[in-house]
Amino acid sequence: MRTLLLSLLLCAMPLAAQELPSAARELLRLHGELLEAHLTGDVDRWMAIESEHYVSANGGRVTFPGLAVRRSGRADYLEGAEFEVYRDVREPIVRVSEDGSLGWLIAEVEIRGTSSGPEQEPESFHDIWAWVELYEHTAAGWRLVGNVSNRRPGGA
Repeated sequence: MRTLLLSLLLCAMPLAAQELPSAARELLRLHGELLEAHLTGDVDRWMAIESEHYVSANGGRVTFPGLAVRRSGRADYLEGAEFEVYRDVREPIVRVSEDGSLGWLIAEVEIRGTSSGPEQEPESFHDIWAWVELYEHTAAGWRLVGNVSNRRPGGA
């Protein structure tokens, strides 16, 4: 009986992942790329996902940072941070519009590590970020066109 239950569970797990439409699986894959780019400090990997046009809602402001500004800011951020943890706290929620042109992903991500600057001692951080990734499907594939985010201390 135990073997039968284990076999059923193992067979059922891949089916659950296969039930997601391919577009939703692609958005999950891109989200994973973003997390990995943070862990490895790879700004090119991060920027490869983003669209030229982008909107950000963070810290009570809506901005439209250009590609060069984003690349520079992301490079500085990754250069000054060393991540021990950058992982989903829960399975992201993913939705794609019926026409397949737009999608979004809601994530809750634990981030732990240290940050420093040119004249700054390393400082530890541990936060939980909740964000929405906004995607658009183009001729080049899915591109991240925006982000809405907020954070709370990791211990809360």
